[in-house]
Amino acid sequence: MKKIALLFAAALFLAGCNRIKDERAFFDIMNQMDEGHLTSEQMRSRERELRAAIRENRRILEERVTAARDLARFHQMLGRLYLDNGMYLLAAQEFENALQITNKNPVLFYFAGLAYARYAKSLVDETMQFAKLLLAERYYLKALEYNPNFSRALYAISVLYVFEFDQPDRAILYLERLLETQRSDFEAMFLLANAYVRLGLLDKASAIYDNIIRNTMSTVFRRQAEENKRQLDAWR
Repeated sequence: MKKIALLFAAALFLAGCNRIKDERAFFDIMNQMDEGHLTSEQMRSRERELRAAIRENRRILEERVTAARDLARFHQMLGRLYLDNGMYLLAAQEFENALQITNKNPVLFYFAGLAYARYAKSLVDETMQFAKLLLAERYYLKALEYNPNFSRALYAISVLYVFEFDQPDRAILYLERLLETQRSDFEAMFLLANAYVRLGLLDKASAIYDNIIRNTMSTVFRRQAEENKRQLDAWR
């Protein structure tokens, strides 16, 4: 049991620190936890045992950490493969498997949200569909928690609010943030204009279409913006 405890402590240390140079901080924390319970000589003895366990088992522990990272990448790749082939629930499950290993990866949170949003579209039961859309929202928000300017997550959650939840006012904040850094994202501009139209802010929508017409190099985008602007003018 003693050896297992030493190996476990060493594993925790290697997972949380980059190299052995951080050992001192690790041992300080361990000693503070037992301060008042162990004598100075017992603490020094335990530290020597921990150092020995780390030296003996470091290669094995590092191989396990590397293997875990590789496994997370495998789950991510498999999730992308499922996603690209329309197997959305399987894709979501693989991204969640990867997140069990890599817990703070905004890309994985984004793809899990995307998979659940697309899976929701395939559901007939409206209650289940709404539940999966809420799950997609939570994953998008988590991605933005770790990377507030993640453009794909900003766009994806805006699509959710505009088209699925009918809450265009909630989308505006995210789209404006996206366009602060991605000034030529014309798809985001169209979506923002759509949100403005749904809120009755026709002048703001018209200004966005003017911006697209002036700046886009895409004939398709220009024609679509011109048509949308004509429709706005007809509604006034």
